[in-house]
Amino acid sequence: MKLTKEYDTFGMNIHLEEGNKYITFSYRGNLDLYITYHNRDGEDTSPREFIITKENYSVFHLFEQLFIDIDTINIFGEDEDIPFYIEDEKEKQQYLEEERKYREEQKMRYRKYNAAHYNDLYNPKTNTITWYSDETAHAVGNILTIKKEKEAFKLTFNIQEHIDGYDDDFHTAYYVPIRFRNSGSSYDPFNCIFIKMYNNMQEIDDIHDIGHQIHIEEYLYEQTLKLTKRK
Repeated sequence: MKLTKEYDTFGMNIHLEEGNKYITFSYRGNLDLYITYHNRDGEDTSPREFIITKENYSVFHLFEQLFIDIDTINIFGEDEDIPFYIEDEKEKQQYLEEERKYREEQKMRYRKYNAAHYNDLYNPKTNTITWYSDETAHAVGNILTIKKEKEAFKLTFNIQEHIDGYDDDFHTAYYVPIRFRNSGSSYDPFNCIFIKMYNNMQEIDDIHDIGHQIHIEEYLYEQTLKLTKRK
């Protein structure tokens, strides 16, 4: 899998490429995040899938963290900032305890009442994240599913049939965009987790770049491939 980066007016575009397929993480003119599937063949080669392996472990690890954050509902991180005006140690501990209690109550609300469509977004039994594009209504929007498998993450981009009375989502045989709104997402605030992943991905280099430090997981993955080919 090749990773390349390029800049445009709105920021960094990150491409993950394998064969004739690639996916792009980018911001558009509306300042929303998009994850887009591309197929250079220009053919309707369903299913539209892209596999993330340990070949580039830094990318693989970001998807691991994505699942951890959504599973634990860790939206903004677990670090608690204590207001500067609280100086007494007992008051600090009391503040932290109240913050933790509030966070647990919020997590319960997401799971019990399906707030922010949490139970539609994440299925722990099948290890699957399902995101309906924020471009239009769920009934007709493009769909991204991310399934956690034993040694890989499988991204599948699906399109839906037209329904009268709805504005269709845009797609072609070789192009399927998924929109993550910064404001007004039906999954708000879980869009923040995807945006955090994109921001962290900007720091990752391609495994073929000069100076790339090979991770032990990348080495083991390559050895496994070699053994498989020999068999």
